Amino acid sequence: MLFITHDLRLVRRFADTVCVMQQGRIVEQGEVGEVFTSPQHPYTKALLTAEPKGAPIIEDTQAPVVASAEQLRVWFPIRRGFMRRIVGHVKAVDGVTLSVREGATVGVVGESGSGKTTLALAMLRLIRSEGPIVFLGERIDGKSVDAMRPLRRDMQIVFQDPYGSLSPRMSVAEIVAEGLTVQRPELTLNQRREIVARALQETGLDPSTMDRYPHEFSGGQRQRIAIARAIVLEPKFVVLDEPTSALDMSVQAQIIDLLRDLQRRRALAYLFISHDLRVVKALAAHLIVMRYGKVVEEGPASQVFSQPKSEYTRALFAAAFRNEAEPVPGNSVAGK
Repeated sequence: MLFITHDLRLVRRFADTVCVMQQGRIVEQGEVGEVFTSPQHPYTKALLTAEPKGAPIIEDTQAPVVASAEQLRVWFPIRRGFMRRIVGHVKAVDGVTLSVREGATVGVVGESGSGKTTLALAMLRLIRSEGPIVFLGERIDGKSVDAMRPLRRDMQIVFQDPYGSLSPRMSVAEIVAEGLTVQRPELTLNQRREIVARALQETGLDPSTMDRYPHEFSGGQRQRIAIARAIVLEPKFVVLDEPTSALDMSVQAQIIDLLRDLQRRRALAYLFISHDLRVVKALAAHLIVMRYGKVVEEGPASQVFSQPKSEYTRALFAAAFRNEAEPVPGNSVAGK
C-alpha cells in the first residue's frame, strides 16, 4: 500500500516506512519509528512539531447572542414508486438547539454524515429548515431570499476546500471584492481595492498579489484568501466548515492562529465544524457532539474533553487521541 496523507498521526499508526516530501522532492525517508523520533531534515522537524497551540478565547456568558436556533430540523423526503410518494425522511438535523455569542466559538464535531454541515447551512438560511432561527435579535427562518439579502453581509462562510471554493477565472481582487460589489455598490473601484488590500494584509497576505489568480498560491494561501473574502464585509457571524482539513499540519496551525487573532480583534462569532478534535480543542470554547442529526452531548469544551458523558463521545475521543506509538506495517508519503 502507498498511503498519501498530510495527517502524521495516520502515518504513525499505519505506515512502516515514510517519505517526507517538500516542493516536489523527497527530503527525508526511512522507518517510521526512526523518522518520527529522530528527524534529520528541518522540514520534517517543523512538520512533527506543528500542532494547533494555544487555548480558545473564553466565552463571555454576558455577551450578546449573535445567532441561535431552537429545535432546528432539516428532514429530506424519501420518495418511491411511480407517483414518487413520500415514504419517509432522512433526518439530517433533528431537533438541534444552539446559540453562538459575540466573540466566542461553538465547535460542532461528529463523524461524517452526522449533520454538521447541514446544521451550518440551515443557520445561514442556505437550505430550508423548520424551527426558530434568530440572528442579531431578529427571527430569520421565515424570511424570503430578498429579505435575507441585507443580512448576508453580517453572516459569512469559509468552505472546506481552498482549491475548489475559489473561481480560477477570477483574480484575488475580484474574489475578495465580490461581496462588496453586491452589498456596497456605492463604492468606487479604487475604494474596493483599498478595502481588499486591508483584508489581505489582515489575513497575512501581500496586497500587491491581489491581481494574481488562485493557481499561483499554495493551499494555505488560498485558504487565507477565502478568509479574507469572508471578513471583508466585516461580518458578525462566520461559519467555518472544515477550514483546515485540506491543509498540512504546519499550515493548519497557522490558520488556527489567524482565526483566533481575527476573532480577538473583531469579536467574531464562529460556528466551527470539524472532525479534527485537536483543531477544535485549540479554537472552540463550547462543544456540540452530533450523531445521526441529533446532539448527543454538549457543554464547555474543556469539560466535554476532560469528562465526556456520552459513550459515543468517549469513543470519538479515544479514536482521535489514542496512543500512536506503535506503527502498523505499510508504506506512506507525507508532506506537501
